[in-house]
Amino acid sequence: MSRQLKHLVLLVALVTAAPADAGVVDSYECRRDLAMADQLVHGVRLRENSVQRGDFVGLCRLLRQNLADMTRAREPMARCMTGHDRGENVAQMDASIGDIRYVLAQNCQGR
Repeated sequence: MSRQLKHLVLLVALVTAAPADAGVVDSYECRRDLAMADQLVHGVRLRENSVQRGDFVGLCRLLRQNLADMTRAREPMARCMTGHDRGENVAQMDASIGDIRYVLAQNCQGR
């Protein structure tokens, strides 16, 4: 379990950031909401090494927080990004969210 969870945390950190040159809907709301999404994703990255090895309760808590933040960040990305960038980034978010949900269901019941 430890290796699988560590791999997932690293995967989440690597795939969730929207590229700076991504196609974006040019509106105040999208600029604001994508900035918020970027802050949420940045928080995921900052938490990457915040749990001690063997602390599965802490790792489950981290994954739950990451899931919440990624779920909140996904919506403005889907709404405000365009073209290939949108498809690629939203698909990566969906895959990571699915992976986290799977790991939580398999390894974090009662933790």
